Amino acid sequence: MAKESLLDRLRSKPTEAPDEEGKLRKELMELRIQHSSGQLKETHKIREIRRSIAQLKTLDNEKKLPEKDDG
Repeated sequence: MAKESLLDRLRSKPTEAPDEEGKLRKELMELRIQHSSGQLKETHKIREIRRSIAQLKTLDNEKKLPEKDDG
């Protein structure tokens, strides 16, 4: 089975979005510190976290856009 994506999960539970972004930013900072000191073996996680933060921002922007009427 495919893993549920971050966007799918947050669209179903929109109340988790602000907390999730804070957690991701903290984790990104910790990964960057580990990477700069040469301790990080799984460098791909930095990219994954950055992508997740971008998806959260996209979700926020989708909510802010006004609904357009067709007629």
